[in-house]
Amino acid sequence: MTGLIIKDFLILRKTLRTYLFIMIVYTAIAFSGVWTADIVGVLMVVVLMMLPTNIFAYDKQCQWDTYGLALPVGRTKTVAARYLCVLLLCVLSVALTALLGAALYAAGRMEEPTEFMVTCSVMGLMSILVNAIMLPFLYKFGPERARMMFFGIMGGIFLLFAVILLPLGGLDWLKSLEIVEPTFAQAIIVPAAAALAGLVLLALSFLLSRHFYGNQDV
Repeated sequence: MTGLIIKDFLILRKTLRTYLFIMIVYTAIAFSGVWTADIVGVLMVVVLMMLPTNIFAYDKQCQWDTYGLALPVGRTKTVAARYLCVLLLCVLSVALTALLGAALYAAGRMEEPTEFMVTCSVMGLMSILVNAIMLPFLYKFGPERARMMFFGIMGGIFLLFAVILLPLGGLDWLKSLEIVEPTFAQAIIVPAAAALAGLVLLALSFLLSRHFYGNQDV
């Protein structure tokens, strides 16, 4: 199973180098004061939305599933390896974002490091949520159809939020719930809660993906 994880990282090696370069560029812009440090966390979510789809697309292009099922690994371990790869990508992205945030704070470009920690945790949880939704669709429908369906689902979720928020006062009510200056305790609790919630979401998503892949004819 370790070999399958390494295979996924090798597929993404060029994409990850590009991702690292973009992260450094956005951090440099944040250093200049044009953008706030939070933009780095937003970029993390956007990139992690695309990486798993790229893996599936490359696998389909080279017909990896036909070859992979001939290996003595089994479908459950194959799906588990993909989920572990995604989890490692999320962890590495959060760690890199936190490291860049520490550099911004050391340079005096960030006033509230605890707020940035909370933001990174929320962005990391959003990344896991997106992948937890996306991966079962990728296993069920393939990268092309799943990508279009995913955008439709995300649009539906945003529409649902808009319908719910409208009677409450819209974005003004949502902003009123924000923590203005998170305490150190909140900066510790939020990442821990986000990590636990992310693991639960991935576990539920894994069970669904395993079911889809197990019933798939390759």
